[in-house]
Amino acid sequence: MKRFLLLPLLFFIVISAACIGFRAPTVTTSSSSPNYTTTISPTPETRNMTLVWHLDKHGEPFMDLTPDGSLAAVVDWERAIVYLVKPNGTDRSFEVEEGAVISGIAIKNETVYVLGSYKDYSGVKKYSWWGPVGVEKHGWAGSVADSIARSPSGNHLCYLVTTGATTQELYCDGKKMELNPNDYDLNSVSDSGVVVLARADKAFVFKEGLEMLSFNTSNVIAYRDRLLSSEGEKLRVYSLNGDVLAKREGYTFRMTTLMRWTLIPTGKYIFRYEPLEDTSVLTWNLTELRTLPGFPYFANENFVVTAKDGLIHCYSLEDFHEVFSMKVPGDSLGYVKLSNDGRVLILSDEFGGFWLYKAADSRG
Repeated sequence: MKRFLLLPLLFFIVISAACIGFRAPTVTTSSSSPNYTTTISPTPETRNMTLVWHLDKHGEPFMDLTPDGSLAAVVDWERAIVYLVKPNGTDRSFEVEEGAVISGIAIKNETVYVLGSYKDYSGVKKYSWWGPVGVEKHGWAGSVADSIARSPSGNHLCYLVTTGATTQELYCDGKKMELNPNDYDLNSVSDSGVVVLARADKAFVFKEGLEMLSFNTSNVIAYRDRLLSSEGEKLRVYSLNGDVLAKREGYTFRMTTLMRWTLIPTGKYIFRYEPLEDTSVLTWNLTELRTLPGFPYFANENFVVTAKDGLIHCYSLEDFHEVFSMKVPGDSLGYVKLSNDGRVLILSDEFGGFWLYKAADSRG
């Protein structure tokens, strides 16, 4: 009787794993007979990505995607129009302001923040799926919108505006901090609220409005309460107290075109690009585990996306099997965003074209 009950049980386990969307576990069962053993081997999950929406425009390729993949936002930079797109390809567009110079876009709590230099001020215009929901105005007609960034999970959002000949203002989650002089750049914002600003060849680390650390290099980014810096010929990992947690010779990083870093930290791994070669996968003690092909365009806590020779590759951080690969849809690759479950993907080229994909078995 035991051996007849096993088949429905195993069938239930396999179907449950498939519904969840993860790999089926290895299951070994035995009856009282020593010769009766059944093993189910794990099968790496792969998927096909289907194009659901495309916009062919020219200008800066500003875009964002919520971590859960429920909403994407892109900008038609030349005409100052923002598009909000659902993962099934349904979209809505709103004219931001004729003649506005848009400097970036970010999504927080399903609200799209469009940073721009507008007719009478600089600041953000905010949109939901249903239309405009607010404005944050700063400076005057000659002020300049600089940059905007959100944390990986979307729980923190910051932006910089230049409001005077010698002054800048940093706004993080509605809180203002004045900066002098006015030539700071916004490097990164972490999920714990750590903000890294750079000026010339220095970096400054803030949390809750207080300066925590400073560095004699501008190549510094934050992951939660840890800092990664490229100093001289060394990669270093710091705590927020300034303690060196790890260091390694020769693993430097920097910012490239379109303000893309050659290093991306996640909770488990650090992905670092070796110029003209491939991406190294490092642990937080800076031990190299393996390499992946090409440049690291995006990583979250579950996946990493790289590209090389016109091919995009997505790997699972569970075991580094390839989840999907596809050709770069345009003539170049600009930005990449992938949802936490790996089922919604948005890409840009370097000149303002956008492509939104979802997994073939995903529901809109």
